[in-house]
Amino acid sequence: MSWEALFSLQGHSPYLLGAYGVTLALIGLEALVLWRRSRVRRAAQVAASRADRTAP
Repeated sequence: MSWEALFSLQGHSPYLLGAYGVTLALIGLEALVLWRRSRVRRAAQVAASRADRTAP
């Protein structure tokens, strides 16, 4: 498929571009969720290690 055919507004091109856009948005959302989850997990591990160091 050529770039001209992909970006033309005739036929199914808008549907293809929409599908690619939704796919990229979902990949970005998944990356954001995984990044936030890893930050929370890392913060919990740091807090637990600090509590272990301060315990008598």
